[in-house]
This record gives sequence, C-alpha cells and structure tokens, in this order.
Amino acid sequence: MHNSEKELAYLFQEGILVGENEDLKQFQKRVFRLQQLSKISFKNPLFGINSAYAIVEEKKPLLPWFAAVTKFIHEETIVIPKIEISAFAPKETLDHELIHAVKAPHNDSIFEEFLAFELSGGLRRLLGPLFFDPWEANILAITLLLGFFSPLLYLAGCLLLVFFLCRLFWTRSIYKKGLIEISNLFHCINPLPFALLITEKEWKLLAKKQGKEMLAELLEKDPLRYKQLHALTLHHF
Repeated sequence: MHNSEKELAYLFQEGILVGENEDLKQFQKRVFRLQQLSKISFKNPLFGINSAYAIVEEKKPLLPWFAAVTKFIHEETIVIPKIEISAFAPKETLDHELIHAVKAPHNDSIFEEFLAFELSGGLRRLLGPLFFDPWEANILAITLLLGFFSPLLYLAGCLLLVFFLCRLFWTRSIYKKGLIEISNLFHCINPLPFALLITEKEWKLLAKKQGKEMLAELLEKDPLRYKQLHALTLHHF
C-alpha cells in the first residue's frame, strides 16, 4: 500500500520521495509509473539512497560549462526526470543529477543545488551552487565573452560575478543553519537524507530555528510526506 513507515523508508532508498501535498492515491500512481523506468544505481551512500528511476541519455555536445542537465517530462500530474549527460562528465555527475531527479515531485528549491553539490569535492563543492538556474551561467559567460570588445560589458560581467558570489555565501549560511536544525530535530549525525524531503519554505523556517513549528504544520497539512520523513529515523543516519 506504500503507506507504512517501513515501505516509505524502502521507497526512499529507491529514490522515490513523497511529493508536496501528495495523497496516497497520487503517490501510488507515481510509484507505479516510476518503476517502469530504468533503475539507476546511486553510487555515493551519503544520502542513504541506493538507486533512482530516470531516463538517462548520453548527449553531446553540451555547453562547455554544463556536464549534464536534468529535464522533466510531465505526464498529467506525474513528473518524469530525464538526464542528459556528457561522455566527459566528472564521475560524480550522474549522482548529482539523480538528486535533481528524486527531487522532481517537489517545487524548485534554491537549496537543491547545495544538496546536489554535497556529492562533489574541493572547489566544485564550494562554488558549485554559484548559479541557481542554467540561464545565469549562460548570461555570465556571454557577458564576459563580449567584454573582450567592450570594457563596459566586461565590467558588467565582473559585477554580475560579484553578485553571484555574495548570493552564494549568503544562501550557504541559510543552508548550513537548516542542516544544523535538522540534526537537532531528528537527533541524527547525517542530516542530508532528511533534507531531501524539505521544501524551500520549510528550510527557511529551519534556519530560523522554527523546526518544531515546521514539523507540526507538516503533520497537519502534508501527513504522507511527514510519515516518510519520520520513517528515516528508523535508519539512524
């Protein structure tokens, strides 16, 4: 029936997350459809996910600053993730895109990129979420390239880069506060599995240390997602 905590924990490990305001009937329909897709192994154990369901295609050429991209196909209310990946992508790229795939039933979150870049290392992890949308990277690249012909455009590109960096460090501070509050709420060492089920609005409440209020509202308005979140406590992350 997909509504016991044991079953919800198992589906989480399969990369199937309960969506926002999703009832049991909608969830069961989506589970059935996703399990018809290819099952992709999730190599990094950091999020407690063993696999995920998605369409994966090797696509080239992608733009030089994009190793891969995840798109979404809408079948009525069901969102099907489609990953297009370059043959020259770094080894962690597929796992990165699978984070976007499993987050498909949730609304866009500015913290989703931070979660995905937890699977990277070094400078990529630090600067990875510099862009919140692909078009931002395109705009910056075009502005800097055109800056070779116009000092004003080059200055505009530099100012744009400074804006992206300031936004990155400001948003990262909210992200880190949210992770700390998740650890406190669920008494867990690793907050990342729980973080996958959190929306942007809820994350901002967590950063303000309003985690208990957030959970109370979630239990009332979104009980199935709350139940899957609570089911993760069975695994002692």
